[in-house]
Amino acid sequence: MLTTKAQVKIGNNPTNINRSAILELESTRQGFLLPRLSDTTGINGLTPPDGMMIYLEPGAGNGRGLYIRKSGYWQRITTDSSASRAWTVDGNIIDTAAKFGSLNAQDVRLIANSIDKIRIKATGATTFYDSVHIASRLEVRDSITTQMVKALDSAYLQDARIGDSLYLTTNLLKTAFNDVLVINPTTGAVSRRTLDTAAFKGLTIGNFANTDNAQGLQRKTGAPDAPDTLILHAASFAAPGGVSNTKQGFSGTKVFRDSLLIGDTTTAGGTPNSTVQIRGSVSYNIRTVTGSTTLSITDYTLLVNPTGAGTSTITLPDPAGLSGRVYIIKKVGGSDIDAVVAISGPFEGATASSTYSIYNSGTFVKLQTDGTSWYVIER
Repeated sequence: MLTTKAQVKIGNNPTNINRSAILELESTRQGFLLPRLSDTTGINGLTPPDGMMIYLEPGAGNGRGLYIRKSGYWQRITTDSSASRAWTVDGNIIDTAAKFGSLNAQDVRLIANSIDKIRIKATGATTFYDSVHIASRLEVRDSITTQMVKALDSAYLQDARIGDSLYLTTNLLKTAFNDVLVINPTTGAVSRRTLDTAAFKGLTIGNFANTDNAQGLQRKTGAPDAPDTLILHAASFAAPGGVSNTKQGFSGTKVFRDSLLIGDTTTAGGTPNSTVQIRGSVSYNIRTVTGSTTLSITDYTLLVNPTGAGTSTITLPDPAGLSGRVYIIKKVGGSDIDAVVAISGPFEGATASSTYSIYNSGTFVKLQTDGTSWYVIER
């Protein structure tokens, strides 16, 4: 038997224990397994105190679940899915406070044959993925205009009026026909018309333009007997567009799914041998400060040259969302050990901020984060 008078942490991050816990378990793949008893006869003979917990799994019948000892009795705090359930498929006796659905920002899905049939979205919209059959009467009334959509029977709609947007399923949009819906601006009536396929022609593709354009695409009007021309312009910091073969700037976040090769001069273009391959030189940002500062997304190498005694605090950014980020911090100049460079952040698996200090000039540290804390990679 092992006796201890200290707090105990079992599992991941054993040196980081919650102050309020005498026993803490931490894991991403393992759980806390309670004793599993087939009956309570044996444990009752030991006079268990209130607060004890067990998991009861009798051989047959109801009663399976998690129990806690309270007032000298075992009281179940979970229900058995095969016995009394909070919501059953056989019907329920409910009160006015009963709810069915999600209590967080998640959609509610009703499926049949493993296929979505109805989805009640967290935003409020409801989507039906198949036909809706109404055996009797349907009335949808607008509380302001009293306009209605009426279905008197399953064969037709009468007096259909829609005061806002109309959404069609994607199957209706994937058509090879040249039918269109037109609206009468006076009466609001919507009807179907068939256009000649020639109505969809009349544009020719012009040359690529290396200059930018606010819309990216530019339509130039042709001569009376000639079609208009559509020109694609090059993208810039201010405008969308295509990629040119001249010097060009881009703005906005860009994500490359596959590998990237920079500096290749072959005619056909080579294949990267890594996620990122650079055939040429590389330049990293470097900055010099004389006192305290906070590192930003544009920093890489930071040179700290204190102007006098005292502490220069270098604050690392919150590592959340920065997995892989690297910083190099070096103390330079002629100051002595009284000029301390104190790097502040959560280090080596900890979540609370601590301090990594550099005293001697010429000393550096290379840090990298896993998205939770900062680790010393080189020093």
